[in-house]
Amino acid sequence: MARYTAHVKGEGPEALARARFVKDGFSWLALTFGALWFLVKGAWISALLLFSLQLAISMLLQALGLAMLIPLVSLLVNFLAALESGAILAWELAIKGHRLVAVISGDDRDVMERRFFEDALGESAAASPPAAMPFASAPVPRAASGIPVIGLFPSPSRPGAPRS
Repeated sequence: MARYTAHVKGEGPEALARARFVKDGFSWLALTFGALWFLVKGAWISALLLFSLQLAISMLLQALGLAMLIPLVSLLVNFLAALESGAILAWELAIKGHRLVAVISGDDRDVMERRFFEDALGESAAASPPAAMPFASAPVPRAASGIPVIGLFPSPSRPGAPRS
């Protein structure tokens, strides 16, 4: 089940309609493309910082004569950015004036968005189909006399207990 954070800039239903959702968790695309992925997501400051960090590390390794480590270190930096991609995008939105309004879980993005807008707009849960129970409740066992049984056997001190 995926977890998303919802960020809103402003107040009212118009602001909710323009809500931004950020998936929390690891991003394979951020690992693969690094700063370019942040550019595509509109996180210009984060992309610039990540690119600058990779450039500085590459120049340092080149100056130390360890140029063969540049791809490995670049992959490591991208891995760290991919681990924190959701937090980095949320930080970028906070800089732009968005505020965190909700953390939502759902099987996919459509379910998550529906949950967010139902909660935010105050729609009744009766309109949505009931959620399936994860397990059925078992009936309470009763002794022959009709007394509820707690555990496997009725207590010998209670009426209805089997006699030996």
